[in-house]
Amino acid sequence: MRRVKLGDVFEIKTSKGSAYIHYVYKDNHLGQLIRVLPDLYSYLPDDLDKLVSGSHRFVVFFPLSAANKKQQVKFVGNHLLDNYEKPKQMRTEHYIAGEFLGWDIIDTDTWKRKFVKKLSNKQRKLSPWGIWNDTLLVERLEEGWSLDNWCSVR
Repeated sequence: MRRVKLGDVFEIKTSKGSAYIHYVYKDNHLGQLIRVLPDLYSYLPDDLDKLVSGSHRFVVFFPLSAANKKQQVKFVGNHLLDNYEKPKQMRTEHYIAGEFLGWDIIDTDTWKRKFVKKLSNKQRKLSPWGIWNDTLLVERLEEGWSLDNWCSVR
């Protein structure tokens, strides 16, 4: 089994088709950051480079090496992005005693949090803070989770 390298693209199967993820950044504390690419597919797209070069749904930290070792993902190619930088900010829901109060905007360098009750248009485009395992990622992909519908429920 090959070791995971920056730029690697993997397929992860869901009940609604295969999704493609792109390993773009290694964080010393949170691990591997992946871009979750658009759409689900019944087959490997003909032009993988075009798919990888385009936009993504969101980014999230994901234990890619472990998923690869357990064969929960399948290597399909490598496509390095020139000068990719991790997002400066990400976000998460802010709950106290089970009640949603707003959002925490997290600085990805310092991990400092800023609480906001309502997201600005710019903040709505921020990806989720935290680490998702394969089960959560597949579940979210199957339910059509996106940054937009994450916001609409709040």
